[in-house]
Amino acid sequence: MSLSEQMKFIVQELNKEPFNKSYNLISFDSLEPLQLLQVLNDVLAIIDPKQKVDIREEAADQTAVRLLQFLRVLKYKPPENVSMSEFRAGLVQGEKPVVFPILAWLLQRVPELQKRAYLAKFLVKIDVPAEIMGDEEVAESTSRWYEELMEQFKDLHKQSEHLKNSGFNTGEIRKDITNMEEEKEQLLKRIERLRRKVESHPNSQKMMTVAKNLRVERDREKRLAAQKQEQLTTV
Repeated sequence: MSLSEQMKFIVQELNKEPFNKSYNLISFDSLEPLQLLQVLNDVLAIIDPKQKVDIREEAADQTAVRLLQFLRVLKYKPPENVSMSEFRAGLVQGEKPVVFPILAWLLQRVPELQKRAYLAKFLVKIDVPAEIMGDEEVAESTSRWYEELMEQFKDLHKQSEHLKNSGFNTGEIRKDITNMEEEKEQLLKRIERLRRKVESHPNSQKMMTVAKNLRVERDREKRLAAQKQEQLTTV
């Protein structure tokens, strides 16, 4: 996408949930570099709430390091025609040719990046103090234990994702239970109406006795048929 196409897409997405901005092309294009960096930071904060910062209250070098580290976690790759030093400088200075492509890339894949940021909290190896790592036995056991925990987390997360994608929906199950309870209530009311109708009949007691006897005979007939079938199969 060209820079103008990227800006159009960015404005369109920022005016939607969950950003709820009210930009137009003119107002967005008129943002100062620091304001544009804040917009970038706001988008990153939707992906990971820990990124929620007022960059006016943060030193410029800290902002640069934090943004670069998080973009690395999200696996953002700068355009091939831009050197890393140019990319860093353009990001720190809030230059549109650098910030616009980042925003466009982020806004195209927010849910995916939210998951990536969440997983990164558990899958990025932590720095262990040198005095601990100096003990070879401790270093080996600690490293092995940490890697085992990471693998367990991966497996559990895969199981969780599988359940989410398997059609198992608690909301739908609750809805089905509610519907069944309503159907049960309607059936009970219908049975009660029929019972009252039968009881009001002059020969109700005789009819109930006949119905009971008929049910007993049908059950007996089923048992005899089952016994006969069992005998035939054993012969």
